[in-house]
Amino acid sequence: MINAIIMGIFNIIIGLVDVVLSPIDALITSFIPDLGTAISAIGSMFALLNNVLGFIISLTGLSSTAIGLIVMYYTFKLTVPLMVSAIKQAIRWYNALKV
Repeated sequence: MINAIIMGIFNIIIGLVDVVLSPIDALITSFIPDLGTAISAIGSMFALLNNVLGFIISLTGLSSTAIGLIVMYYTFKLTVPLMVSAIKQAIRWYNALKV
């Protein structure tokens, strides 16, 4: 009996919140494009960047070996500090939980 009363109160509250928030939801859906449009725009941007980047790399005249070495260097340079900071953070969490 008490469970039914509590569930009824929750359903009333949920219904009131839905009624109050429905105009805000309508505004959001009317002024913000749908997710499919946003994802396709992001895909188009990456396709354009890929074309431009390929053109710029071909203008430099670098061989594929040199480009591979440059990519490996920057990958190493960017991932090692991230890995070290993640290990330091894990050690700090372990020490905080140990106390």
